[in-house]
Amino acid sequence: MKYGHFDVANKEYCIDRVDLPTSWTNYLGVKDFVVVVNHTAGGYAFYKSPEYHRITRFRGNSVPMDRPGHYVYIRDDQSEDYWSVSWQPTNKSLEEYSYSCRHGMSYSVYECEHDKIKAKQTLVVPINDNVELWDVTIKNEDDKVRELSLFSYCEFSYHHIMIDNQNYQMSLYCAGSNYENSIIEYDLFYEEFGYQYFTATFEPDSYDCLRDSFLGLYHTENNPVAVERGQCSNSSELGNNHCGSLHKKITLQPGEEIRVVYMLGEGNREEGKRIREKYSDLKNVDAVYTDLKNYWDEKFKCLQIQTPNEGMNVLINTWNLYQSEINVMFSRFASFIELGGRTGLGFRDTAQDAMTIPHSNPTKCKERIIQLLQGTVSKGYGLHLFQPEWFEKDDKEKKEPFKSPTVIPKAGKDDIVHGLEDACSDDALWLIASIVEYIKETGENELVDQMISYADGGEGTVYEHMEKILEFSYEQVGNTGICKGLRADWNDCLNLGGGESAMVSFLHYWALDKFIELSEMLGRKEEVEKYSNMAQEVKAVCNDVLWDGDWFIRGITKEGNKIGTSTDVEGKVHLESNAWAVLSGAANTENATKAMDSVYEYLFTPYGLQLNAPSYTKPNDSIGFVTRVYPGLKENGAIFSHPNPWAWAAECILGRGDRAMELYNSLCPYNQNDMIEIREAEPYSYCQFVVGPDHTAFGRARHPFMTGSSGWAYFSATRYILGIRPGFDSLEIDPCIPSDWKEFDVTRVWRGATFNIHVTNPDGVMKGIKTITVDGNEVEKITAQAPNTTHTVEIVMG
Repeated sequence: MKYGHFDVANKEYCIDRVDLPTSWTNYLGVKDFVVVVNHTAGGYAFYKSPEYHRITRFRGNSVPMDRPGHYVYIRDDQSEDYWSVSWQPTNKSLEEYSYSCRHGMSYSVYECEHDKIKAKQTLVVPINDNVELWDVTIKNEDDKVRELSLFSYCEFSYHHIMIDNQNYQMSLYCAGSNYENSIIEYDLFYEEFGYQYFTATFEPDSYDCLRDSFLGLYHTENNPVAVERGQCSNSSELGNNHCGSLHKKITLQPGEEIRVVYMLGEGNREEGKRIREKYSDLKNVDAVYTDLKNYWDEKFKCLQIQTPNEGMNVLINTWNLYQSEINVMFSRFASFIELGGRTGLGFRDTAQDAMTIPHSNPTKCKERIIQLLQGTVSKGYGLHLFQPEWFEKDDKEKKEPFKSPTVIPKAGKDDIVHGLEDACSDDALWLIASIVEYIKETGENELVDQMISYADGGEGTVYEHMEKILEFSYEQVGNTGICKGLRADWNDCLNLGGGESAMVSFLHYWALDKFIELSEMLGRKEEVEKYSNMAQEVKAVCNDVLWDGDWFIRGITKEGNKIGTSTDVEGKVHLESNAWAVLSGAANTENATKAMDSVYEYLFTPYGLQLNAPSYTKPNDSIGFVTRVYPGLKENGAIFSHPNPWAWAAECILGRGDRAMELYNSLCPYNQNDMIEIREAEPYSYCQFVVGPDHTAFGRARHPFMTGSSGWAYFSATRYILGIRPGFDSLEIDPCIPSDWKEFDVTRVWRGATFNIHVTNPDGVMKGIKTITVDGNEVEKITAQAPNTTHTVEIVMG
C-alpha cells in the first residue's frame, strides 16, 4: 500500500495519504535552532540542547500521537466551522477535507482544501537566524466573500526536559508571559537569559499566552475554546503553562490569496522585534528557501550518481546523505524516540557518523573528531557518552549573577571520566578510521600533529591519541588473546564482562590496518614496523580462535564458552563477527567466502539480514541482555540495520556484486514504499531496526533518522559497491556491481576538483578494472587536480 511518493526533481517526499500507520518525521534547522516535526505538524523545537533548552513542549509516546505541535487553525466566522492546516490536531474526516504533507530538505509543507478554502503552511528555520517561520497562505477559491479567522498554537516548555515532566511545584510558578506590540514574550524567571518570543507579520485581533485559556480546561488541541468561540481571551500571567496564540480576522474576496508569517524564536522581545521587522518583508522569507536550497545543493553536488538502480539513485543523491548529515549535526538524542532525556555524544556513533561524510561536511566532521579525541582518556578508551562542553576552554565565560536551582551541575573530573568497568571495548577504535578517512578526503596531513587534551588530563598529538587507542585494545585481551568485551562492544546488549568479543578483535585489526597505511604515508617507519607486527599477531589469533568451520563465532563468555557455534541451538550465526572478519581483511578468501555464505543462508530475509539467528528465547546472563529481549526485536534476531552495510562491503571485498546488491535492495527503504502496511515507517529514512521473522510484526521498521545505519549505508554503497574511494594521493575507482549493469555515472568532488566518472562494463563482470582514462589520457591512477577544475574519467571494467 502506498501513502506517498518521491518527488525527485524537488527533493521532497510527498505524503498523499496523511493517515499513516506511524509518525513520519523531518528535521528543520542546520545549526543551533532545531525543530523535529512530523507529517501532521506535531513535534518540538529546541536551541542547541534538546535536554536543557527545549523551546516547545512535546509529549512522547502520547495519545493522541505526537502532541502538541506547531499548529495553525482556520475558522469560518460565518458557519463557525473550523479546521487546522495540518490534518492534526482537529482530525477532520479525510472524506470531507483534503490534506497532504511534503517533507523537503530542512522544511515541511502542509496543505489542505476544504469548502473552497485552500491553505498551505510551510515550517522552516533560516540558516543564520534562531527562529522557526510558519509561512502560511490562504486562498479563497469560492465565488463569494469569505470571513475567516486564523489562530496559531504552540506550547512553551520549561526548557529542562526533567522539569517539563516532573517537579511542577517550582516550574509552574517560575515561567511567565506577556504581550506587547504584537509580540508574546515567554520568560523563564529562574534562567538569566531564558526568553523566547512568538510574533507574526500582522497586528493580532486577540492573543493568548496561557495554554489553559486558549485550549480550555476540559478541551485539547482538537477543539480549543478560543477557536470555537472565534476569539482569544488576551491572557497572560507570571506563572502557569504558556503558549503562543495570535488570532487574526481576515476577509477574502473571490480568488484572493493572503500570506502571513508566524515566528517562533530564541531571545527576548527586542530580538523578536528585530526578527519581525526582517521577515515582515516577504522577500526575506523567500530568500530563506533559496539559501537552504543552495546549502543542500552544495552538499549534494559533492557526489551524484546515475545507475540502473533507481532506489539507490534517489537515496544516495538526496535522502541517504540528508539523513547522514542530520546525524553528524545533531548526534542521536533529538527524535520522537530519543526525546532529549540525555544529550551529548555517544562515542562509537559519532565516530562512525564523522567517518562517512567528510566530503560533504568536512568542518563538522573535523569538529566531531576533535571532540572525540578530547573524550578519550590517556589509557586509550573513549568515554561512552559525554558532553563536549566538559572539555571546552572558555576564558570568556560569564559568571551568572545568581545560582539557579536548575543550573546543570558542574561535573568534576572524577565524575565525568568513568573507569574501565564502564568502558565499551569498541568505542575508541572507530575513531582511527574517522581520522584516516578525513585526511584522505581533505589532504590535511598536519592534523596528526595537532595537540589535543585527554579527558583525564594531559595532552598529546592526534597521532599519539591513535597509538594509545590501538595499544589499549592490544592490552585488553582475554585468556585466548581475543579482545575483551568489557561492558559491551558495538552490541550494547552483548554484555560479556570478563568474556571476549570477536567483533572487537576484527575491528582492532581494521583500525591497525588504517593506522599503518597512515604511518606509511607519513614516512614513520618505526611505527609501521611496530604496528604491522601487532596486526599480524592479531590476525593470527583471530583465525586460530574464532573460526568454527563454516563461520566465525561471536565471542567467548567469561566462563570460556563460545558464542555462535554450529552446536548452538540459539544464536548460532551472528552478523557482526562474520561481516567484520571479511571487511577487516583478517579472514583468508576461503574462510571469508564460507562465512558470508553462512550469513546469507542463516540470516537473510526479504527485508535485510538478521543480527543473529535463531533468536534467543532462554535468558543467559553470561551472554548478556540480548537474551532477555523478545525474539525478533532489536538486538535479538531483528534486522538491525546498522550492520547490514558491513555485509554489503564484505561481499564487495569478495567480488560478489550480485550478492551485495541483493543485500542492498532488501534493506533499501525506497523499495518498501509500496508496502507501508508492513513497514509502517518512513520510506525515505533508514530505521534502526526492522522486526525479524521470529516476531509477529515481521517487516515493521522502527526508529528512523537517528541511526548509524544511514552513514554506513552511504559509506558502503559509495565506497564499496560504486567503489569511489579517496586515498592519500589518489582517487581510487574499484566498483563491485551486479553483472547485468552495463554502465553507471558518478560525479565526485575531491580536493576541490570535480571528476565526472563514467564506468562501462562491456564484459558483464562484477569486479575488476581494465583501463582508467583521465581527460583522454590513459593513467595508472587518478591524482588530485587543481581546485575548481573539472575532469572527465572513463573507467572500463574487465
